[in-house]
Amino acid sequence: MTHDLLVYLSKTVGLIWLMGFFVVVIIRAYSPARRTTYEAAARSILPDGEDAQ
Repeated sequence: MTHDLLVYLSKTVGLIWLMGFFVVVIIRAYSPARRTTYEAAARSILPDGEDAQ
């Protein structure tokens, strides 16, 4: 394998891998089934009196 081929493969495979990773993170972050878990985690650092809106 030449250096140019390795650079081409790493750029292509790396881009596809990062795009797939980004899609998985977005799906997990905006999943309606996980909303209550994320809201509980977001409110867990607040004292009891400050979480009312």
